[in-house]
Amino acid sequence: MQTVNLDLTTKSYNIKIGSEIINYSNLEKFVSHKEVLLIHDSAISEALIIKFKKLINEETLKLESIKINANEQNKSQETLSKIHSTLIENKFSRDCLIIGIGGGIVCDISGFAAATYQRGVDFFLIPTTLLSQVDASVGGKTAINHPKGKNMIGAFHQPLGVLADLAFLSTLPKREISCGLSEMIKHGLIRDIGYFSWLEENIEQIIELNSEVTEEAVSRSIKIKAEIVREDEKEKNIRALLNFGHTFGHALELIGDFKNYNHGEAVAIGMIMALEMSVRIGNITQQDCERVKQLLNRAKIDTKIRKTINSLDLYECMLGDKKKRGNVLNLVVLENLGQAKSVKGIEKSLILEIIDSCL
Repeated sequence: MQTVNLDLTTKSYNIKIGSEIINYSNLEKFVSHKEVLLIHDSAISEALIIKFKKLINEETLKLESIKINANEQNKSQETLSKIHSTLIENKFSRDCLIIGIGGGIVCDISGFAAATYQRGVDFFLIPTTLLSQVDASVGGKTAINHPKGKNMIGAFHQPLGVLADLAFLSTLPKREISCGLSEMIKHGLIRDIGYFSWLEENIEQIIELNSEVTEEAVSRSIKIKAEIVREDEKEKNIRALLNFGHTFGHALELIGDFKNYNHGEAVAIGMIMALEMSVRIGNITQQDCERVKQLLNRAKIDTKIRKTINSLDLYECMLGDKKKRGNVLNLVVLENLGQAKSVKGIEKSLILEIIDSCL
C-alpha cells in the first residue's frame, strides 16, 4: 500500500492506494462512535455492501445506507434531496459521517451532500473506478449537475480520507479502464512529461491491470493532482490547468444529454481539440499532437464522434462553462508536452475552426 498525503491550509488527509485495503484498521478511526450514512452505487454487488456494513457496524452509533443508480442524469437535485431526507429523517447530527463507495458520480454527490447538510459534515471516499481513483476522489471538488450544465452546483469540501482499492478495477469493463487512462494521460500532459513517457511505455500493462504497474500509475497520477491541489485548493490559479480538454469535453457531454459519451471519452475528444488549439497558439508541434493521439488510441479510448454536432451549438454549450471569467472563455493549452497554461480571449472564429476540424 502507498500513501499520498494531501496537506492543505485547512485540512490534511491521506489517500491510500493498494489492493485489498478495505479493512477495519484503515477505517476504525473514521467510523468509531459515529453515525454513518453509506452511499453506494447500485452496480456494486450487494454481497460486498453487506460485507462492508458488517465490517463497520459494531463500531458505529448508527448505520444507514442509500443505493443510487450512478449516472449523470441522477447526479441531480432530486438525488441530493433523497440523501438529505434520509439524514434528516434518521436524525443524523452534525457529527455524522457520510461514506461514498462508487465511481466519480458517487464521489461528487456524496461530497456535496456532506458539504450542504447542516452547513457541512465529514465524508470519506472509497472510489471504485480508475477514473474516480485518480480524479474525482482527490481534491475536494463536489457537485451535482443542472440540466443546463455539468457540475454547475457544487462546493469545495475536502474528505477525511480516501481508500483507492485497486481490487475493484478487476470488476470493471475495459471501457471504464480506458476512461480512467484519459485523465491519467492528461496529468502527464499538463505537469510531468516523464510520467507521460512512462505511460507510453506501460499503457498495455495498465489496461491488463498488472498489479505492480497499475499501483505505480495510480499513485503517480494522484501525486500530480495532489501537488496541484496543494498549491491551489480553490482553483484561483494553477488548479485550472487540470481542466485541460474539459471545457470542450463537458460541452460534448451536455450536448449529448450525457448519453453519447462517458466522461473519459468526452475528455479525450476535448483534449484532441485542446491539442489542436495548442498547435495554433501554444508551443507544441503537429508531431507532438500526433504522439498524444497515438497514446489515446493505444489506451483504447473511443474518440469517434457518434452523432452530427453543429460547431456553433457546441461553442454555445462551452459558454456555459463554469471556468469562464465574465463573458470570456478560459481554455487550457500546452506550451510543451508536460507544461500547460491558461489562455483567455481566444477568438470565437478560431475556436469554431478547431471544433470543425476535429468534428
